Amino acid sequence: MILTWKPNWYELDQPVIIGDIDYFYLDKGEKMFVNDLVSSEDKEVCGEIIQITHRELGELLGILTIGLSYKFFLKDGTFFQVDAEENPGQIEHPNNIKVNDWIFNVELNVYEETGLSSLERTKRTMKHERLRLEKERREKYKRLLNIDYL
Repeated sequence: MILTWKPNWYELDQPVIIGDIDYFYLDKGEKMFVNDLVSSEDKEVCGEIIQITHRELGELLGILTIGLSYKFFLKDGTFFQVDAEENPGQIEHPNNIKVNDWIFNVELNVYEETGLSSLERTKRTMKHERLRLEKERREKYKRLLNIDYL
């Protein structure tokens, strides 16, 4: 399925990286990725990110949303960084890139609809397990993007 990914900034967005198999949270209509920390109004699916495209940037390898700056990794292996807190959407480095909108199309191969929301998943996952999963995801993102640091 093709979904819309549009940032809400402030580290509220789900990372999307080609090859990532994980839980993702969609709106009830299954048209877009949700932008919220935890909600009872979203829908959890387990799936794999297949492709990420943007009408100006072309294909991307991934969008990393960890921290106060988001990193957008282009198909050619380069990336650019965008402020996600003080001036959301402002390109920080390199600053010669122009983006008119922040709407991306993401192809997601859904393996399972779990029937849970992000709120229900959070309630079922103990704090130490959430920390372990976060650490594992960071390592997975580095491997998928072929980078040494986040």
